Amino acid sequence: MDHQDGQRSEPAYGGPDEDRLFSEATAWHFRLQSDDVRPAERAAFAEWLARSPTHSHAWAGLQTLLHDLKEPARSAYAGLRIASPRPPAAAGIRRLAAAMTILLVVGGLGAWHGPTLYQNAVADQVTSAGQRRTLTLPDGSTVDMNGDTALALDYRDGERRVRILRGEAWFRVTRDPDHPFVVDGGAGAARVLGTQFSVRREDDRTTVTVGEGLVEVVAHRNADGNAPWPDSVRLHPGESAEADANGLTGPGAVDPAVAFAWRQGQIVFRQQSLASVIAALNRQWPGRVILLNDEAAERVVSGVFALDRPDAVLDALERGLGVRATRITPYLTLLR
Repeated sequence: MDHQDGQRSEPAYGGPDEDRLFSEATAWHFRLQSDDVRPAERAAFAEWLARSPTHSHAWAGLQTLLHDLKEPARSAYAGLRIASPRPPAAAGIRRLAAAMTILLVVGGLGAWHGPTLYQNAVADQVTSAGQRRTLTLPDGSTVDMNGDTALALDYRDGERRVRILRGEAWFRVTRDPDHPFVVDGGAGAARVLGTQFSVRREDDRTTVTVGEGLVEVVAHRNADGNAPWPDSVRLHPGESAEADANGLTGPGAVDPAVAFAWRQGQIVFRQQSLASVIAALNRQWPGRVILLNDEAAERVVSGVFALDRPDAVLDALERGLGVRATRITPYLTLLR
């Protein structure tokens, strides 16, 4: 509405519509940072933004707030600006907290966002967080890809080689004595003739777990050519080994029903810290769960949870550990 003096009035801050639109803008901001955002979602965002002036106002306000949080020094020397009406303290604090959390999350993701984009560009098969896929390879072998996984396939010159760029995959390999099947996980590689096993690549660590058959795990040597740990180890069913910059550790005993539970749409925790549980959940779900209470990080969690019911998992954590879940957006949950 325009006043008689010709100046446009600003909408009142702090009402439920204002808070709702700010939350929606926050959700869109977070979703649009993801590398798996679909064209249909971008079109839906454009429709949301054009729905009314209050929608575009909420989006512009969020972007201004995030910009000021990112570059406080630049904002301090940018010169004086005419101040716009400010929201009441309570609403302002809520929005500032939400925006700062998003900034921390997106900023934190930025460390791997670049590598993720590169991995997706060079990969032959990619899954996003929360997505699982089964592939049949040219030799008849099958692969179950866990969420947030990227694979590159190399079947040239009679080789059967798969590079796991990130994430986790389970392999059922068609036996072919003349052509070993190799899965390269960065720090180490698994070499088999015909068997069932999984490989998980997490940062600079590669973990191989065997469900059936015999798997040879080979550690890649350091740049100086030295390998302080054994160069290779053979794994039998129910055994696991890890390779990192220091070489190999293992074999160690594992429960395949636990290690491969994700293939059945489940995730199993046995006496694991809450911090490690949240890290595992973040690999399975779109968005992020962030633990704000350092004291709760080492609390022990045990349970079997369905991967397609994140709310049930969070409810169980709230009841069992006394933490409180605050859902900022569909893609961001805070645990206190």
